[in-house]
This record gives sequence, structure tokens and C-alpha cells, in this order.
Amino acid sequence: MSLADKLAKCHPTIARGMVWCTECGRSKRVDPAQCFRAGWPKCCGYTMTIDSPEERVRLRATSSGDASHG
Repeated sequence: MSLADKLAKCHPTIARGMVWCTECGRSKRVDPAQCFRAGWPKCCGYTMTIDSPEERVRLRATSSGDASHG
């Protein structure tokens, strides 16, 4: 098994094989191992993210909460 294949299975958000555009919301199914070999897809001029829209909302809420306490 190659390093790319191992990395593709290392975390659930990578292993699910989905990426999203943070600009237009487009989603795309990908082969994560191939993305590690050749690069992650781009959309609207930016690299697509492995974090779903719902996960990004939760991350923003968590980050906002941390910032207000520091």
C-alpha cells in the first residue's frame, strides 16, 4: 500500500471522498489517494475543502467562541 493510499484512509473527512467549494458551494466526489498524488481539485480559483458546509459552520462557531474568551 502506497503512502497516498494510507493517507487517504487516515481520517474520516478524507476517507469519505467528498470536497466542497467554499465560494459557490459545489461538491465533488474524489479519490482521496489520487488527490494526494496529483493535487486536490480547485473551483472558483481555490482549492476545494474536505470540510462539509455543516462542519465549517460548527468550526466557525467553535472558533468564535474561543476568540471571545482570549
